[in-house]
Amino acid sequence: MNTVPARPAAPREHPPVRGLLWLVGRQHRAALCAGLVLVAAVAAYILWMRADMVGYLRAHGIEDCAQWRAGCGPHSEAYAHVHRAYRDPLLNTGRLILALPALAGVFLGAPLFARELESGTYRLMWSQSVGRVRWAVAKLALPAAAVLAGTTALSALYTWWWRAARLALPDVAWGTAVPFDTTGPAQVALAALLFFLGAAIGLLLPRTLPAMAATLAAGAGAQYGLDTLRPHLMPRTTVVSDATGDFGRVPDEVFHTSWRGGPLGQLTPSGAKIPLERCLSADGGSGTENCLARLGATRRAYEELHPAGHYWPLQWIQAGICLSAAAALAAFCVWWVRRRPAVKETA
Repeated sequence: MNTVPARPAAPREHPPVRGLLWLVGRQHRAALCAGLVLVAAVAAYILWMRADMVGYLRAHGIEDCAQWRAGCGPHSEAYAHVHRAYRDPLLNTGRLILALPALAGVFLGAPLFARELESGTYRLMWSQSVGRVRWAVAKLALPAAAVLAGTTALSALYTWWWRAARLALPDVAWGTAVPFDTTGPAQVALAALLFFLGAAIGLLLPRTLPAMAATLAAGAGAQYGLDTLRPHLMPRTTVVSDATGDFGRVPDEVFHTSWRGGPLGQLTPSGAKIPLERCLSADGGSGTENCLARLGATRRAYEELHPAGHYWPLQWIQAGICLSAAAALAAFCVWWVRRRPAVKETA
């Protein structure tokens, strides 16, 4: 009687991603999946709203027009509709996107190491042949890549929407937190900074909830500091009126596309600047005029502003600051893990 040899057992299928990266993905899959769903939902909303807005602009012939341009005045009612229907959704979406880097720092960055240190599970990993540095790099790499991919996608889409809406919404200054911090490389670099900031805080405060609270506070402080620093990253451009104080020779586009809010005042006969705030007083207009006259001001006025051409240089300067800080924090995390003494188990 012939016997049929037993077939060898089929090899067990292994996960496509192995080792530390697979383990990190398993540990943080809930947060990563939630982030993916959020990014997909916001992206779909941006695509829908932009398509609706651009369709309206094209239907009324104001896609490349603005009220302050010659020949665009008859479309005032169409501009009013754009302002009512799309301004708030645009800004509110920007505020949501602006919150995402902080959420990444709080819910991904801060627990990254703090949870391991709090529970003591790091001892198991450090006792293996993996090595501390490799463990730290793997812990940082996968969540950081996910955060950067998500923020890059949303930043690109929001920039695309904003560029289509900027002419119709000249009252929204491009240098404010929304849209500046939610468009271009500034958004991606900010996300990297806050993620690594959370990871570093999680090492210094090895308790998950305190680390998350500290990351939220530090992230808010970092964003406030960037908003305060931004106007001074590049010298402002000065526009000057004629001898009667009329800015008529300055093209309207300069004022309507610039980031204003800088110093303004009047000039002396030698061209020295007298800031208006220096003469603001409780006496009203006459008191201000008398103060300017005493200081030798002429009727020539000036204003300092950031023209539209400063947008991309400011984006890259701020992004460079954030990425440099993020790289320093990432290096600190690896150094700290490498230098931390092992904790011996007590019987």
